[in-house]
Amino acid sequence: MPDDTLRQRRVPVMAQDGGRGDGMDIGVIIALAISPLVLCAALWDRRRLQRTNAAQRVALAERDATIDAVIDQTDDRRFWVRVTGDGGFVLHRANRAALAHWGVTSATAVGRRLDAALLAPLAARLTADLQSCFDAGNPTRLEEVTAHPAGDRHWEVWFTPVRQGDGPIRMVAVVARDVTERHSADLALRASQARHRMLTDSVTDMVGALDRSGVRRACSDRVRACLGWNPADLVGRPWVERVHPDDAAALSGGVAALSPGAPSLTLTYRVRHAEGRWVWIEADLRLTLDDRGAAQGCLLLERDITARKVLEAELCDARQAADAAARSKSEFLASLSHELRTPMNAVIGFADLIARESEGPLNNPYYKDFAHNIRDSGQHLLELINEIIDNVRAEAGELVLDDETVDLERVVSSAVRLLTQRAGRAGVRIVATVDPAARHLRGDEKRIRQIVMNLLSNAMKFTPTGGRVDVDAALDREGALCLRVRDNGTGAAEWDSGRVVQAFGRAGEEGQAVGTRGGSGLPLTRRLMDLHGGTLTLSHTPGQGTEAVARFGPERVADEAGRMVGPMPPLRESLSILMVEDDPTIRESGVALLRGWGHRVVAASNANEALTILRDPRPLDLLFSDIVMPPGMNGAELAREARRLRPKLAVLLASGFAAHAVIADDATQSGYEVIAKPYDPTELQHRLAGFQPITPVALQPPPPPPPPRSPEARSGTTGAVAPTVPGGLRVLVAEDVEMNRLLVVTLLTQAGHQVVEVEDGAAAVDAIRQQAFELVLMDVNMPVMDGILATQAIRALPGPAGQTPIIALTANTFPEDVARCRAVGMDGYVAKPIDRAVLWAEMARCLSPTPAHVDRAAASRA
Repeated sequence: MPDDTLRQRRVPVMAQDGGRGDGMDIGVIIALAISPLVLCAALWDRRRLQRTNAAQRVALAERDATIDAVIDQTDDRRFWVRVTGDGGFVLHRANRAALAHWGVTSATAVGRRLDAALLAPLAARLTADLQSCFDAGNPTRLEEVTAHPAGDRHWEVWFTPVRQGDGPIRMVAVVARDVTERHSADLALRASQARHRMLTDSVTDMVGALDRSGVRRACSDRVRACLGWNPADLVGRPWVERVHPDDAAALSGGVAALSPGAPSLTLTYRVRHAEGRWVWIEADLRLTLDDRGAAQGCLLLERDITARKVLEAELCDARQAADAAARSKSEFLASLSHELRTPMNAVIGFADLIARESEGPLNNPYYKDFAHNIRDSGQHLLELINEIIDNVRAEAGELVLDDETVDLERVVSSAVRLLTQRAGRAGVRIVATVDPAARHLRGDEKRIRQIVMNLLSNAMKFTPTGGRVDVDAALDREGALCLRVRDNGTGAAEWDSGRVVQAFGRAGEEGQAVGTRGGSGLPLTRRLMDLHGGTLTLSHTPGQGTEAVARFGPERVADEAGRMVGPMPPLRESLSILMVEDDPTIRESGVALLRGWGHRVVAASNANEALTILRDPRPLDLLFSDIVMPPGMNGAELAREARRLRPKLAVLLASGFAAHAVIADDATQSGYEVIAKPYDPTELQHRLAGFQPITPVALQPPPPPPPPRSPEARSGTTGAVAPTVPGGLRVLVAEDVEMNRLLVVTLLTQAGHQVVEVEDGAAAVDAIRQQAFELVLMDVNMPVMDGILATQAIRALPGPAGQTPIIALTANTFPEDVARCRAVGMDGYVAKPIDRAVLWAEMARCLSPTPAHVDRAAASRA
């Protein structure tokens, strides 16, 4: 046996070695003893390794199965390609989607080269893509489009190199994903964004978005046209960065105040333009919320309203001008009221004295002076009333002239004769000459007489005693008749020349109304000259006086028989006019004016009514329309529509004030004629003369003027018993007009009172300081110091003098005038012309045991 032999062979060796061989024998014995153990251990290790390898193989198989299951469940095409040593590509693994797409199975394709496993075109394309990734050494992304019966499919393909550490590329992992739906969504999103840009860029507003901190996150391209900025310069910048410093706080606070309960806000502010100027902006802000209702930011719509702001400013200026004109008219009426009541006071007062024979029998010489005063005051009053009525009629276009032959020499002689007595009392000499060539003209004799009287009266008013007024008539080089009236007084100041001929104008530097400086005669004279087709001019030479020239055109010059010497004026035919005006007063007066000139007029209150008339077949020659009318269509737009309906229709538009300037410019650029409102009748006639009617008809005579209205009955005290006033009172009368002062003094003296008279308020205050009075009758309008200031000065005096009852005597009868008198401490008020019974009643009331001044004195003592 092999073991016995070994044992026999070893024994001798051990015996021969003696003591030295004991160790080897033991080693042999030990080796022989542990050999089975080592073998068993080796076998055990081998079996354990086999079990471990089997477990690992199971785990790897499970992992591969899991990976295969995962990659097989996705719709993405996933596969791995191994790189061979010769640079070829072998399919290492592929999921079910990739295999199905290629039309192969795992058994026939995996482990084979691509050119052997796949169709040649597909293998060639994949090989080229893999080679690109291999050469680049980095992940590569490609996009592909494949044909499909339901439509093209879009793919996104990733090639990812796989290395072992830092070594060379061992594999390439490929993922192909179907992104058709995403591609469609991207296309829809881009289309939506394009539509959004188109909408935001086409609207006139600037569209943007802000976040909650007020930073601009989006901005439309419209900002480039409105503000001159590049939209990219504004995005990401604070909204208030280019806003005016005075408006920035309001904007910041407005954004912070937005909430779901108050999601919108409108703000107005100024933004600096790229050119450096400020632009007015109106912005609408609306809060934007997410799906949970939380605030995200706000939508911003901005628009340029600079033109509107300018228009509002112009409208404000026009409104202020209109208010100033209204105040001027009110002051004119107040002044006119004062002028009318001044002569009425003398007429009524002195007539009452004569009627009561207060100075004895009627043959008393005082009555002759009284009668002269009545005659002069009545004549003055008649002139004022006639001028007022004629001015109003001329303003409304209702003043119609009679065409007749006028002997100018006779008219001038008559006017001089009527004014001779007045001129004699004033110490003024009147010299008149009329050239025989200028003796006759065609016109309205009554109105020409009025022109001459007004010019002469105005010249006399400003001519000092010993002065001279010259009036002459002659033809100029052009054959026009010029009537000149010159004076050598101070005349109207140079700055008055253009304003005293304007109705309701102001001629005085201190705010003096026309009625107190030039009267209503010059405005009326200008209008009468306009109606005659002439002109009125004023010229002033310092220290030499003023010259007024009334110039009648050559066509007005005639011979004794009334035949025209100059060229005949063109004949005017009547027009068919559509007048469109929303203001009923202006519309009615305009229709009356046009019909008075013989035109056929159809009226409309707005553009809708006008369009209805324009669509009617009735003939029309002219559209005469206001610029601005409700409901929204202005005159220029109506004119364009009218020209569309009636291409040959003439158009005349009326522009009222500065706020219409933009529309008026548009109308002018469109070729329409524009006339200013309120339009002057003469200018309107000239404009109408330029329009030729389509169907001329015979001129119709103007309708007869309406009958004059009867004046309202003055509320008097006829038949009433005048209250008794105790006699013997010391009364102070302050009145600057001698005639009025004489009347009041006469009334008081006849009643048994002691009267002290002064001519101004300052003298009245001095008189109160020097002596005691029981009553003061105080005129309001006086030189040096008026009655208002004088009353205030008296009320400031100490002791009983400051409590003296004061009654206002004034021709200012407006409620505000009465209130002003009461406010400064006057106890009573008597309007001119003075009614004796009213004066006694007011005196009795103010001197009663409990008058207002007693209450005032008690209050001051308390």
